[in-house]
Amino acid sequence: MTKRLGVLLFLLAAVFPAQALAQNASTAGSLELYPTFEAIGLRLVYTGDANANATAHVEWRPAGDTNWQTGVTLTRITNSRWAGSILWLTPGTNYEARVVIADADGGATSATVATTTRSLLPATPSGRIWWVATNGSDSNAGTTTAPLLTIANAMTKVQPGDEIRVRPGIYYETLTTSKNGTATLPIHLTADGPGVILEGADPGLLHRTDWRDDGGGVFSIAYTPTANRLVCADSLMRLYKETSLANLQSNAHGLGQGFVIEGGRLYVKLEGSLNPNSHTMYVARYNVGMTMGSSYWHVSGFQVRHFGTGSGGSGFQIYGANNWIADNFISTLGGRHVFIRLTTGANNLIEHNYAFDPRIGTWPWSATKAHDEENPSISNRGARGNVIRYNVVDGGFDGLDANDGQSSEDTAADADYYGNTVSGCGDDGIETDTVSGLNLRFWGNRFVGNYSCISLGPIIQGPEYILYNTFVDYTRNGFKFALTSTGAGIIAHNTITSKISGSTGTTPIWPTGAWSNCTFRNNILVGNALGASNDDTGESGSGITFDGDLLYSTGTTTLFRWKNNNYSTIAALRSATGYETLGKSGDPLFASSSTGDFTLQAGSPAIDAAIVIPGITRSYSGAAPDIGANEYGAGGPDTIPPGKVTDLH
Repeated sequence: MTKRLGVLLFLLAAVFPAQALAQNASTAGSLELYPTFEAIGLRLVYTGDANANATAHVEWRPAGDTNWQTGVTLTRITNSRWAGSILWLTPGTNYEARVVIADADGGATSATVATTTRSLLPATPSGRIWWVATNGSDSNAGTTTAPLLTIANAMTKVQPGDEIRVRPGIYYETLTTSKNGTATLPIHLTADGPGVILEGADPGLLHRTDWRDDGGGVFSIAYTPTANRLVCADSLMRLYKETSLANLQSNAHGLGQGFVIEGGRLYVKLEGSLNPNSHTMYVARYNVGMTMGSSYWHVSGFQVRHFGTGSGGSGFQIYGANNWIADNFISTLGGRHVFIRLTTGANNLIEHNYAFDPRIGTWPWSATKAHDEENPSISNRGARGNVIRYNVVDGGFDGLDANDGQSSEDTAADADYYGNTVSGCGDDGIETDTVSGLNLRFWGNRFVGNYSCISLGPIIQGPEYILYNTFVDYTRNGFKFALTSTGAGIIAHNTITSKISGSTGTTPIWPTGAWSNCTFRNNILVGNALGASNDDTGESGSGITFDGDLLYSTGTTTLFRWKNNNYSTIAALRSATGYETLGKSGDPLFASSSTGDFTLQAGSPAIDAAIVIPGITRSYSGAAPDIGANEYGAGGPDTIPPGKVTDLH
């Protein structure tokens, strides 16, 4: 039977050779480019390659250059397409790109396509300035000598190119944009110096002196609303939202404080059983600080605080496109600090903001998971092209996210997260769960003192790029994988280490469920009381590879745990798995991990030891790039928060 089948296949191939070749040869179709400031996402349609034996890579050049530069190897995605990104580009620059498909059955090169990376919106207003002050009047002309009283009133008057200039003071408002700027004439909403506060708390509850003492440190007042997510004492003493008065009285979650709305009353218990009659009580009155359904707005310099009474609560809620939110101090919300939403929320720039909510990260994980406090600080659930960069996130449950887009490959796609510092989160520094992940890029971020650094559970398609990040002092893991993640992740040139061991140890890689198709290259992976990986129950699937990494562990003889097997040496790991053919093991010799300097000392085994990855490895000195996020001699990371944000704080 086997012999007859072989003869039949030979005859079919002889009779239909052209048809077989046509099915297997690759033909390039349309190439789409999607630029941000420093990267370009691309998607190429192709036909053929029925036997799926082809590979593809991108080539690119600045417009006018004659030489093509070799970029990343592309990822095959659904619907007969390749996808990938061009990295490390210059804003406002013209580029050309093409894709080369290598196929033994007949390859192809796509047409050359041109695009231009994005530039910042004009930062200087070109139209009229509308002044707002707490001693103004909405019947005034809005001039510097006759300012308006409310920001909301000024927002109805502006035209493209105008600026609303807001003087210091507290503005008890919730704002909604109704007009669009343009790419050349954005609308500017600007704080005229520090101390311009957009306040979401009810001013009538700030200084009440009629809180009733109900015993046991619990006090209450009559309260009409039936729901709220935020109550604070003295602005930052955030209270935990309990589920019942009985739980508040019994200290059910062990926090010794909290609030609940029950029976037409608001009950609070302050830490140390303090009396709220002698404290300023901030109780959210509005759900959203600023709802932005319009496009081309530039908002800068504000303090935004104490919003969030229900679902979707946020400081900024963005449905529009091409908005620029910069240099704001956003604190203590019953929801997200910045929330980009829906298919209209595209190409927004969120930069140099300070998102501050330090209480949640100190509460027990079990008390905040699946609870009202389980929110990211800066959330991208919008469309393509959003850029989140140079922000400082301090506290909260999750720091950043790209999420909930499993039904659309455009949700949070072609997006960049870079230069952010995220610390003190109760769960993940970045969460990219249940999202397509198509050209989702993270580079140069710093994560300090979070429970976990990046959760990738699951990537639906990819490719996601996690490059040149520093993950330190997490209390559980650097990477969390789960939920049958099958999309492609490219994880390269990261430094991942924690001096915290806790009761179970910490490790760079600790999956909590099935995952596959991730490529690890040139990372420093340091375990503490666990190996550099802790695949403790064999969750790891196919398509996962490791090479060029530096492995190290302390407090254990296990260097790397994989599929329930412990390996004490890199030679044993290499022999059993084929991983780390060019990898190394040993102490990375950080300059001063105790003070947060994770650059390399002379003599580190990471120096000149990395693999050059086309399109991903950045410029380097020496004979080869260094393993990890930092090139030896290049200086440490910039951890100083943006100056304007510090002033606002």
